[in-house]
Amino acid sequence: MNAPLIAIGAALWLAAGFADAQTAAPAARPNILWLTAEDICPNLGCYGDTYAVTPNLDRFATQAVRYTQAFGITGVCAPNRSCLITGVFPTRLGSHGMRSTTTLPAAVKCFSEYLHEAGYYCSNNAKTDYNFAVPKDAWDECSRKGHWRNRKPGQPFFAVFNHEVCHEGQIRVPEAQYQENTARLTPAQRHDPAKAPVPPFHPDTPEVRRDWARYYDNITAMDYQIADKLKELEDAGLAEDTIVFFFGDNGTGLPGMKKWIWEGGIHVPLMVRFPKKWQHLAPAAPPPFPASRQPALRTGNSSLAARKRGRFSASWSHG
Repeated sequence: MNAPLIAIGAALWLAAGFADAQTAAPAARPNILWLTAEDICPNLGCYGDTYAVTPNLDRFATQAVRYTQAFGITGVCAPNRSCLITGVFPTRLGSHGMRSTTTLPAAVKCFSEYLHEAGYYCSNNAKTDYNFAVPKDAWDECSRKGHWRNRKPGQPFFAVFNHEVCHEGQIRVPEAQYQENTARLTPAQRHDPAKAPVPPFHPDTPEVRRDWARYYDNITAMDYQIADKLKELEDAGLAEDTIVFFFGDNGTGLPGMKKWIWEGGIHVPLMVRFPKKWQHLAPAAPPPFPASRQPALRTGNSSLAARKRGRFSASWSHG
């Protein structure tokens, strides 16, 4: 498919634009679930990686629109996250420096604020890391306890869950922590360092092979966690009412990849599952899988749909 890439926030902007916030019935708007994985390139079985063990995401891919050419704005999380939540390039916000702090212009809002105004319950569990202070109206709940379950009965939700088990900092943790992180893996699911796909710009040493094997083990552990979140939806009878996004925030957390702006630092997985009642919002039916080559980690492109519906004036939004 050659159509432009749906931005990470596409369904969110559309949700805000379905109808006037005060008159739209909750049932007329989809729930939105974001499942974020930290520091991974598309090293998943459903992307053709034969070393990966990701049965749950592979199953999810058969139900989702899968993008093979999704890229972040830059190679590290905080600038990308500032772009995700606002739809504005970090170079324009002043949030492009990792571990920097900027102040949002008065005209710029987090898109969750628009959803909140539209009657959505907005929860974030739990990472923000935007390089600016989180506006007080951005989230109804932003903590390790943040969950869509805490909303009012029948209220539509936008819920974010960040999965940190695959963060670069988890690759070289002490053995006891590594074993705890990967406790659910069966022996057959653990990755043999001898078979690790070491890239040509890394030295082929036992230490590097162990790092790569652990990186893939952590992805498998994350795959289990994604399955947990999807099961929660199913058990609550909400799967058919919820658009589910799965994506990475930036590339692989190993040397020469994360923090750099070549492919290993910015190429991320992106899949979006539209239930039957919201299939009309999907750019294609799964499968076949579409591909595009525009940045994935931005909301600006699809803000146009909501802008046309008069939900907000966003001349500051890029796209």
